[in-house]
Amino acid sequence: MLFSPLLMSIALSLSASVALLLLFVVVALLFSIWVYRHTIPEITRRRKIILIALRTLAISVLLFLLFEPVLNLESSEEVPPRVAVLIDDSKSMSVEDAGVARAERLRDFVSNGEYDGIEGDGELSPYLFAGKAWPMQSVTADSLRFTGAETDISRTLQDVYDAETERNLRSVVLVTDGVFTSGKNPLYAARSLGVPVHVVAVGDSLEKKDVLISRVLANSIAYLESTLPVDVTLRSAGFPGGQARVRLLEGRKVLAEQTIALKPGVNEYPMQFVYTPEAEGVRRLVVSVDPVEGELTAKNNSRSFFVKVLKSKMNVVIVAGAPSPDVSLLQRELRKDKNISTQLFVEKALGAWYDEAPGAQTFTDADCIMLVGYPTHSGNAGILRQIALAVDERRVPLMIVPSRQLDYRVLRDELDAWLPYDIVQARVDETEVFFEVPQSSSGNPILTTGLPAEAWSKLPPLFKTESSFRARAGSEVLGTMKLNNISFNEPLLLSRKLNRSKVLVWTAYALWRWELAYDVLNGDLPGLLISNAVRWLTTREDDKQVRIRPVKEFFDSGEEVVLIGQVYNESYEPVDGAAVSVTVKRGDEERELLLSPEGSGRYSGVLDITAEGEYSYSGEAVLDSRSLGKDNGRFSVGELNIEFQNTRMNNILLRQIAAETGGSYRVIDDVEGLAAAVQGDAGFVEMHRALKSDIQLWNIIWLLALAVLLFAMEWYIRKQAGLI
Repeated sequence: MLFSPLLMSIALSLSASVALLLLFVVVALLFSIWVYRHTIPEITRRRKIILIALRTLAISVLLFLLFEPVLNLESSEEVPPRVAVLIDDSKSMSVEDAGVARAERLRDFVSNGEYDGIEGDGELSPYLFAGKAWPMQSVTADSLRFTGAETDISRTLQDVYDAETERNLRSVVLVTDGVFTSGKNPLYAARSLGVPVHVVAVGDSLEKKDVLISRVLANSIAYLESTLPVDVTLRSAGFPGGQARVRLLEGRKVLAEQTIALKPGVNEYPMQFVYTPEAEGVRRLVVSVDPVEGELTAKNNSRSFFVKVLKSKMNVVIVAGAPSPDVSLLQRELRKDKNISTQLFVEKALGAWYDEAPGAQTFTDADCIMLVGYPTHSGNAGILRQIALAVDERRVPLMIVPSRQLDYRVLRDELDAWLPYDIVQARVDETEVFFEVPQSSSGNPILTTGLPAEAWSKLPPLFKTESSFRARAGSEVLGTMKLNNISFNEPLLLSRKLNRSKVLVWTAYALWRWELAYDVLNGDLPGLLISNAVRWLTTREDDKQVRIRPVKEFFDSGEEVVLIGQVYNESYEPVDGAAVSVTVKRGDEERELLLSPEGSGRYSGVLDITAEGEYSYSGEAVLDSRSLGKDNGRFSVGELNIEFQNTRMNNILLRQIAAETGGSYRVIDDVEGLAAAVQGDAGFVEMHRALKSDIQLWNIIWLLALAVLLFAMEWYIRKQAGLI
């Protein structure tokens, strides 16, 4: 309860000095006297005084408003002391100690008289917490559920501080087992509260009889047919001996297993498995220990993890018709990326090669193929047929950079189906041309280098043969020709998407010339273009534009499943306002979820899933009835159970919190004196709080109306006196 505030002071502030305002008021008075010193017809002295007063008051009110007056009010109120009671509602409260569940002890506590009168003459703020704090109107035995999937005491203390510090928080009662499975050590957060924390410890500090998988360590990315070590730690307590079998599984397939001899007492057993993936994609693996008779729970006997299996490095194949500066540029820039391996094949005269010739497997295994000045008139048509086969069957992306020796007839014969242009005429004479970006393509991701659209035409000129090209339907022209300050529709750079394949083709060459423009991006423009081109060519469009992912791969049962989405347009710019729908499936069960926009192309949604198991999801983003892309994935619910990894009450931590904050420590079976400890603290007192408020008088319409009324009264009297 807040006591009624008492008014302490009133002050008026102006945007300028009071003396200046008074000076203007005097001027207004003198002006009014001067206006009414002689009137026609002559009026009585009484009417003159009234008219002078009305005009002076009206002008004075307007002047007062122009000085932006603000009325400053200051008052005080007494705020009673507040105690926050934080009650652990996580799954670890379902553990039994000496045959009695911690949950029953907590229900008895909230029904105890010590809890009911804990605030005394102050006020009570009850909270339940697990991964975060939830404010409650009141906490009863029926309101406790013990379904929290994790325990973050540090975040809970911070949440309570943020919510209650302005409400005169003077004491905190923390009811928990002290085991935090998420967040930082709560001791630091407790210290920063600045108020005593009275701890009510729940549970037993003795180790329970149990066997569990305490840790699994493995890389989240593996490479095809390469070994991946999986480090596992098994923990046992309370067993006099016996054996435990630990297995590594993929689905129902047992990949490896080991048998461990259990030792008396509390022990950990490190072991290592080796996983050799046989196929690409996301693989779900499980490390599991068989249940042992008499253990506390089997919910902590397994741990799952996902491994994304990839090919080795991205393989870019460069086929050149002859050595050239453009070949050197491409190879040099590609080698800067450690995730790219390059294979270079350079043709000699008469169809020979400087090293070995490329084979069909070369192009089949490629992630991207680049042709530089190839084919020439002496080129092998069979090589182009192998390239066409790889583009057709494996959707290998293709990039073409011409040269003066490029034979467009051979190129058209073998790759015509994939070219983004029609060859109107082919000539070998060359000229220098400037590169110009059409307005419609200025935001294309390949051209996203930070260079303004108008600056492209000021770069050093490129070479181009006098061949002529016409863009095909479905192609995008990214650059056109400018010659002698005249813009032409002749394409210099085109892209095309066809049957999930991508092709990027230049009709100009000598890109190395742009490296000479040191004043433009420090000469790095060609490198940025090549990097953007490879990323655009090798990235699947639906994966790139729409991404939908869970915030983590494993959720505990009862925990909120949070899905987040990112949506981009074809220029890879964030898209807001899209409808992002997600379908979540488990067996025959199906649920729909619409993600809410959060700005900057981000979306999120929450699912309340109680059934344990593995779930798959698929989502789509739609804008103006047009699909922007789809994504899919999976997650697991109910297999983590981190609340059962450590079931001992953390007695040392709880005692530290109580001692270092000036609070008290007691166990939940003996809470007598808790209310007295809270209320008896010297700092548990009411707070006097000053309240300040400002009233902007210049913004009150009634004062302006008063000025208008005064002028109206003056006008009415003047009219009655015959002065109008």
